Amino acid sequence: MTERSYVRLQAGYRGRLGIEVGLFVAVDHLRRAGRLTAAEEAQYLDIDDWFLAELPNPDFYADGNSAGAVTWFKEPVPAPMQERADALCAILTAHDVAWERVTSTDPGTVVYEDEFQVGVVPYVRGEPTPLPAGTTLTPTSGGSKRAVAASPVRHVLFDADGVLQDLPGGWYTAMEPYLGDRAKEFLHETWSDELPMLAGRGDYLPILAESLERYGVRTPVTEVYDAVWKNIVLIEESLAIVRALRRNGYGVHLGTNQEKYRGAHMRTVLGYDELFDVSCYSYDLGVAKPDPAFFTHAAERIGADPDTILFVDDTAKNITGARTAGLRAVHWDFTQGHDTLHTLFDQHGVDARITA
Repeated sequence: MTERSYVRLQAGYRGRLGIEVGLFVAVDHLRRAGRLTAAEEAQYLDIDDWFLAELPNPDFYADGNSAGAVTWFKEPVPAPMQERADALCAILTAHDVAWERVTSTDPGTVVYEDEFQVGVVPYVRGEPTPLPAGTTLTPTSGGSKRAVAASPVRHVLFDADGVLQDLPGGWYTAMEPYLGDRAKEFLHETWSDELPMLAGRGDYLPILAESLERYGVRTPVTEVYDAVWKNIVLIEESLAIVRALRRNGYGVHLGTNQEKYRGAHMRTVLGYDELFDVSCYSYDLGVAKPDPAFFTHAAERIGADPDTILFVDDTAKNITGARTAGLRAVHWDFTQGHDTLHTLFDQHGVDARITA
């Protein structure tokens, strides 16, 4: 019995999944970075829409591809598909992005199959590699990119607290079991102490421990920190909008002021690293909002012109800082309702509709 052969066209750099990014993703990275000519972008959109119409969409994309699967064509590739794939390879070549044609009889654990392709979870993953100059490394979406291509906004940068997540009852209520009516006084003092740590300078837990001791709290600092600072509830309607934006072709990113311990909790336990394309934590950037430098660094990390990024935050001074750095920005928090957020997106030509 003859073994089935599979082929994959891929760029010469690995993305965050630890595997070489596929042909469509590589061209979309150039598009998101604004490097394609008008003719190349039109050609890419035509080809992308053709494949969306002619090629089944693997079901593992429904949850943002949490499995980390990749697709391989079954050989022989039908001529109409091969011709269009060759045209995309020519775009990569024109922009000095290396690519290769790889064949295999066993590319990974098969998690999806249709007439033309298989989706597999690779047996081996490596570390992400440096990107070609001018490439924006963000996942491509499963839907048509035309709406994004026609919009002045190609990326949405979200604040966390008050936008994506909440502390039930608020900070004062959370500290009352330890400090009673002195909770407000304590928090305002410790928030001031925390400011250097938001910019990545120093360790917050020893300072918090000293403050607790000074106020007569005998509960271990890690217990208080876990009960208060990590007491985060995700706002599911907000997260659904983030996922919808990604499916609709936008880059979705996080821009938040956090010290390293709370930030690490958000990245791993809350799953933000998987949800967002690029994460901009103040402790990691070395500068905190509302400093315009935060937003300048964020735009550089995203790899996009600031004017193509829409920032969402619940604090007015952060909106001012973003606009000073050249970003578009809207002032919103979850208590205003998500219909209001959709209205603000509409004003900027952003399609955040949640579709099945």
